[in-house]
Amino acid sequence: MAEPRRTRPSTFRCAAATCLALLVVVVVVVLLWLFLHPSKLYISVDHAATTGFNFTAAGGLAGAFDLTLRAFNPNARAGVAYRWLDVGVWYNGTYLAGGHAPGFAQPPEDDTRVDVAARAAPDAWTLPRDVQEGIKRERTAGKLTVDVHVVAKVRFRYGVVRTRKYTVRASCPAVTIDFASPTSFHRVPCHVHI
Repeated sequence: MAEPRRTRPSTFRCAAATCLALLVVVVVVVLLWLFLHPSKLYISVDHAATTGFNFTAAGGLAGAFDLTLRAFNPNARAGVAYRWLDVGVWYNGTYLAGGHAPGFAQPPEDDTRVDVAARAAPDAWTLPRDVQEGIKRERTAGKLTVDVHVVAKVRFRYGVVRTRKYTVRASCPAVTIDFASPTSFHRVPCHVHI
């Protein structure tokens, strides 16, 4: 007895099956993104002080800004691997000092403190006259207000799965350094962009 001949599926059935498969893939990707999407990271300046803060004869700045940064990972499922952190200290739009911190791993829902010494390069450049006068005036008053900018490379980890590298930029405006009482400091939250 001869086998019955199989008919080819119609073009409509092939198109419908392809659309259904694409729809299932899109739904799965959207659900995974909603489930695994990392929350925004929080960075703040917990402490700021100066050491060896002085002007050189050439008009440069000597010394260092000792900063304690607080990085908080609010994600319940994702850990964060910081590759490195670069910190810059600015006064009225003029770069004063910079520092680098090595990378660290941060588990989910963790709070990590990072100490950074942002050192000024006294011989690298001369500060503009108005910046020098502004810093001297604020130092005489006992408080110096600077802006701190942080740039970091991070990866989010979900178990053994790692995401691509992200660049995190944080801007911490109006960080006040008190020369009279270096132990008193109020936390300054930063604006974080990923």
